[in-house]
Amino acid sequence: MFRTSHYSRSAAVIAIGLIISSLLAKPAHMSGQTIAQSSTNPAILDLIYRQKYNDAISRAEQVLESDPRNGEALTYLATANLYQTLNFSKAQTEFEEAFKAGGGATFFVTHSHEVLNTTDVVDYCRGWLHLRRDSVEFVPIEGSHGFKVNYNQVGEFKRNRLTKKAFHIKVGEKSQNFRGRSNSDLEALLIVALYRIFAGN
Repeated sequence: MFRTSHYSRSAAVIAIGLIISSLLAKPAHMSGQTIAQSSTNPAILDLIYRQKYNDAISRAEQVLESDPRNGEALTYLATANLYQTLNFSKAQTEFEEAFKAGGGATFFVTHSHEVLNTTDVVDYCRGWLHLRRDSVEFVPIEGSHGFKVNYNQVGEFKRNRLTKKAFHIKVGEKSQNFRGRSNSDLEALLIVALYRIFAGN
């Protein structure tokens, strides 16, 4: 029977330990994000959703302390600042900085499931509108009306004629209608402006 010495067993344990530690040292990626980022981002979005803006800002700043150019943290910091202060010109600057760092802009929106013939919306869902380097994505909190499209698939991205507080995204023959959390024409204007800037890069 083959017998191993105490020395060879110890060497094997050390080798296994080194392999495990080297694997743990390398960031595991999920959809282009490390595990730390992917677990932090939903937590920040949840705080923004619950309108706990100070807590969301603190969370984003904690990430940025160790990774100052983290594009997603910069994005959500700008989102929290926007909804806390409603300073739309400052928000545009912050979202553009986030975009340069690899992030973009994120807004909490209401998505109408009906054609907007009036300013009242009855059938709708709410969720997150993400504008990033090459795509626009809507992720509903409930329901199945989400989508993600590249900018070159978007036929139109404009504020609505009926109410300037709303905007639409046209893909193919279908228009998706949205309204920002602030229910302000300035938020709709900001979203459309950022889309044009990001799509042009």
